[in-house]
Amino acid sequence: MEKINEAEQKVYDIIGDIHGEAETLKKLLLILGYTENEFGYFHPERKAIFVGDFVDRGPKIFETLKIVKKMVTAGSAYAVLGNHELNVLAFYTKDDDGLYLRDHNLKNKTQIKHTYEEFKLDKDRRKKYLKWLRTLPIFLELEDFRVVHASWDHKAVELLKKENPENRLSKNFLRRIYFERGKVYDAVLLLLKGREFNLPDNMVLKDGYGFKRTSFRIKWWEPMQGKSFQDISFGNKFNLPNYTIPPELCYDIPLYPKEDLPVFFGHYCLNGNAGVIRKNICCVDGCIANGGVLVAYRYNGKKLNSDNIVKVKKTK
Repeated sequence: MEKINEAEQKVYDIIGDIHGEAETLKKLLLILGYTENEFGYFHPERKAIFVGDFVDRGPKIFETLKIVKKMVTAGSAYAVLGNHELNVLAFYTKDDDGLYLRDHNLKNKTQIKHTYEEFKLDKDRRKKYLKWLRTLPIFLELEDFRVVHASWDHKAVELLKKENPENRLSKNFLRRIYFERGKVYDAVLLLLKGREFNLPDNMVLKDGYGFKRTSFRIKWWEPMQGKSFQDISFGNKFNLPNYTIPPELCYDIPLYPKEDLPVFFGHYCLNGNAGVIRKNICCVDGCIANGGVLVAYRYNGKKLNSDNIVKVKKTK
């Protein structure tokens, strides 16, 4: 897979998780200076980059997909897949035996409830957008920075370049990784769901849907030794014990180097805290679907700067 290299294109707007909030997305694009024509929203000088999670939770899934698809097709934007797209694609993809890769049980239906309800209304549109989602990359490498939905891990990226040079979630690739459940599957989850810490057996947490959680999201760019469960937590909606993690539970994380290219990602639902986390790390997920804001970073080919963050409240 080749890196994207646009010699004259140096300015981008990296836009965070949308989750069906189409009206808020339109508002953000207008604020960023995009205008709409028959080919969708465009900017004469800039290009948008969407970090995934277009579906689920919000009220207008089809409309959101329509906006993003038109922009990508017209060359006005790039887009990578999020973990919610992975879930939806697996939910509607069958294996070689005719069984769905992701079971159609209550938990899985609940997690994609809004998408499932909209997709039931128009089978043809559903097929069109599922087909299009399978064409989107899992990650992007541009000349000056990188984009991934949840976390960047060099080892996982190199493995996927080797095992999936198309960098897409095609039907065949999905069937393969869901059947094998091996290193390639783990690499996809690491990029789209982020690095997680497995809880000790005596700890029980429940997510926003009331389902039991056995792990929580952590800061994938920091070591965990000598820190508390709360210290390493990142973007979780529940409180964790604020005591030091026992040494026997700690392990070395392949940290993202401080001198590496900037990386942009979403996923972590940071609300008003979304933005530049470190000099080469920026999270643009403002948790719009849960009372937060929709976030964009205006990249101008320079060092990351918190002043380049744009946030808009949900359009009612």
